[in-house]
Amino acid sequence: MKRPLSPLLICASLLAALPLSNAVAEPSGQYIAPMLTYIQADKDRNSDNGFGAQIAVGQQLSERWNLELNLNLDRLDFESGNGKYKQTGLQLDGLYFFNRGSDLSTYGILGVGMLRTTIQSDTDTNPSANIGLGLMKPIGDAMQLRAELRYRLDEENRVPGEDRLGDALLNIGLMIPFGEKAKPAPKPQPAPEPTPKPMPVASTDSDNDGIADSRDRCPNTAQSVAVDANGCALDSDNDGVADAVDRCSDTPAERIVNQYGCEKDGDSDGVTDALDQCPDTAPNRVIDLNGCEKDSDSDGVVDALDECQNTEMGVAVNAKGCIADQDGDGVLDNVDQCLDSAVGTKVDASGCKLAEVIVLKGVTFKTASAELTSASAIELNQVVNTMNRYPTLVIKVSGYTDNRGPESFNQQLSHKRAQAVVTFLTDRGIAAQRLQAKGYGSANPIADNSNADGRMKNRRVELHILKR
Repeated sequence: MKRPLSPLLICASLLAALPLSNAVAEPSGQYIAPMLTYIQADKDRNSDNGFGAQIAVGQQLSERWNLELNLNLDRLDFESGNGKYKQTGLQLDGLYFFNRGSDLSTYGILGVGMLRTTIQSDTDTNPSANIGLGLMKPIGDAMQLRAELRYRLDEENRVPGEDRLGDALLNIGLMIPFGEKAKPAPKPQPAPEPTPKPMPVASTDSDNDGIADSRDRCPNTAQSVAVDANGCALDSDNDGVADAVDRCSDTPAERIVNQYGCEKDGDSDGVTDALDQCPDTAPNRVIDLNGCEKDSDSDGVVDALDECQNTEMGVAVNAKGCIADQDGDGVLDNVDQCLDSAVGTKVDASGCKLAEVIVLKGVTFKTASAELTSASAIELNQVVNTMNRYPTLVIKVSGYTDNRGPESFNQQLSHKRAQAVVTFLTDRGIAAQRLQAKGYGSANPIADNSNADGRMKNRRVELHILKR
């Protein structure tokens, strides 16, 4: 069967086919648009809904069209286990405005791009496309409040039986313009008539500044210093420092300046005190435009002191900027489901005490086969991590089936499935002498075999800890 046209090609064709307005865009029209995202995940992902963020840089092309380059990030936790989808996308969007109103604007969205998806350490990059509707409402003099509903197609093909996935996205954020619109050329003004020179009047000018002593409020002005009509040294920016010695002659009004007429920078970080939100920055630190030290991962610990500068957003960290492990069990607090494990307790990947019997709920096989599904790798990799953390562990891998079919077949199938798990673990460096495989067929059911749900629970793989 031929595969349907990629959604990337479909959306690209639609975007190219829509008519462009003949209206001429105003000069400038650049903006940025930071937004928060709520994602309703495709049910075939087997993940929870989640949140993300995106930022777009855009340009108004005409009265009808805007063009945006959009970077988006989101995270979706698996419904079971500790895995998650980590998605990073870059896309080009066209915004078609049905109207641009002073009170409310409505527009449609068509976009194409690429979406990079990481599941554990497995990363794949695929085409993506999105379509949607949006609203903008002015707030203040320039900014606009922005809300969008988008449908995103993702050519993700690692989910069994699916070659693409569709997620619904709700975006809420701002549109913040930057740059200035071109101003109309000033109308030509008639040249001013020359002011007639006053007739010379004999008078005394002690400091030779061109202002007679009778009108000179500053009679001791130094030679060659430009003066105002009162005979005082010019101070164009009214900062109290005469132009003759002012090294910063365009200082904004009411700013504190030094003896050279320049704004003060108490911590010498290159940001003047009037704009410096962190006026006590230590020397030689990297700062942002506000004069504050950079915190690249936004964890509350500045980069100069941060020993873990790639901490995920929203994760609590210690004074060194690293995720804590308060019970010292080797599982970081952000994934540790048992934060008060006793010292020396052997724990699983979730930070909880290792049980004597562990059912691997996320480990599945293809129908009537001992071939592991790709989704099984997530939970089995956690088993590898746990066994590497506790090198004395010895386990037995036990396979079970439901009661359908001949018991001899079930016995062989369950043993092959147990052996497939052992092979996965040994291929990743776990010593074979630490593992045993055993198939039990339909023996030891944990649910009722008379219904589909019970039979599904009975088809399982268990880990039995033989030695801690």
